[in-house]
Amino acid sequence: MDPAVLSGIMRVSSGGNWVLDKYNPWPGVAADVPAAKDYAGGFGVDLMLKDLGLAANAAIESKSTIALGETARNLFALHSQNGNGHLDFSSVLNLMRYDNK
Repeated sequence: MDPAVLSGIMRVSSGGNWVLDKYNPWPGVAADVPAAKDYAGGFGVDLMLKDLGLAANAAIESKSTIALGETARNLFALHSQNGNGHLDFSSVLNLMRYDNK
């Protein structure tokens, strides 16, 4: 399915959210977002990784578990290690793309 069509369907259904409305991470769906500019600009992967690290430290201090947070941190760490730390955080979806972009 065309990514723009799928995004449009999700936006008007129970899947509607801020990302689809304002910051769609899939290239070619929305203008004026980092995905439309090869993920240039925006909030960087390395900054997101830093913030996820701060959240992990806070979780440790409060004796909380953050299984999904740790998974996210691991994905962002891998993405950064692959040389993508300067890209917008939404570029992390490229780890999951079927076409290996």
